[in-house]
Amino acid sequence: MRRAGVYAIAWSHGAMHAYLVLLPALAPLIKAEVGGYAILGILISLVFLFYGWGSLPVGIMADRSQKRLMIAASMLLCGSSSLLIAIAHSLPLLGAGLILLGLGASLYHPPGYAAIALYTTETRGRYMGIQGLGGLVGMALSYITATSIGSMMGWRIPFLLWGLIGIAMGIMDLLLISEPEGGAQGGGHREWISLSVGVRRLIIVFAIIILSGALWSGVSSFLLAYISEVKGVQLLIAGGLSTISYTVGSIAQLIGGELSDRIGRRIVILIGFAAYSLLLFTLTRAPGSLPLMLLLLILLGFSFYLTQSPINALLGDVSPRRSVGATYGFNFAVKYGIGSFTPALAGYLTARYSMDYAFYLFSLISLAAFLLSLLIGEES
Repeated sequence: MRRAGVYAIAWSHGAMHAYLVLLPALAPLIKAEVGGYAILGILISLVFLFYGWGSLPVGIMADRSQKRLMIAASMLLCGSSSLLIAIAHSLPLLGAGLILLGLGASLYHPPGYAAIALYTTETRGRYMGIQGLGGLVGMALSYITATSIGSMMGWRIPFLLWGLIGIAMGIMDLLLISEPEGGAQGGGHREWISLSVGVRRLIIVFAIIILSGALWSGVSSFLLAYISEVKGVQLLIAGGLSTISYTVGSIAQLIGGELSDRIGRRIVILIGFAAYSLLLFTLTRAPGSLPLMLLLLILLGFSFYLTQSPINALLGDVSPRRSVGATYGFNFAVKYGIGSFTPALAGYLTARYSMDYAFYLFSLISLAAFLLSLLIGEES
């Protein structure tokens, strides 16, 4: 039953991330209806704002409530809000649907990651890799279904389809997920973060998490549009390339988790952010050759997602069992709450200058994450 629960949690992770990239994937089809990329960037940031900061109270709730019920509620709310977005024919109603979508997504991460962390006391990096694999498979499926169905039937139909999927996922979660044991070991409820971790190191780790969230929010929101509109790749093909990128990223999640268990978290994080910064800048200089775009997107997907399992495993390492939900809640609050500024800023840079400037920004953010990662203690 536990194995079925792990897979249900991982697939729910995929569905949750599928909702977050539906709007960016359909951006070229929606932009005219909402008034251009500046407003679209604000709408995307609105989702991530509620998604990110909602994780903070949800994390506290996850330590006091049944995690399986919260995961199921996330799927049901995401599915319902996606249906609302599909029928919204005014900007206020669309905004309301996106806010509800962000709130629904915020219900997932703290209980989902806490449950995975509590299911095992060993090979935590591997388990986080499986969790990340589900998320990226969902994103890949979202990109390909959104662009293919959206191109043929309009942007509302993918939201309708994923709305029904979310409701089905919520019911499945209630049937398959078993509640993990909180456990009395691991430091007691008065501890929040292990005292062996210094305040300086903790601040550095959370700063890296913020930059990682800024990168995810920004790049995932503009990558497909950039490939399509700047590099001249047909929308459906661009969706396929993005799907390949996230599929490769899902493999990188597993590899990063395994490597971080074997050689340490720090070195894997350093390699990933260094490569990602260089590749983002290279993307802006590269011609729109289809084979070259394919190669760059494969490398981009691999390098960024190589870092994610080590970062998530590091948080599990330093968190007591009784407060693991609060730890992950704070993690995702700062990661996506503070990091939610990037789509709006990227939208402004695109409207004011060009979309190349948005990717210059992303490259600099990844470079900053690399430099901060140099300061993480070797013990991580």
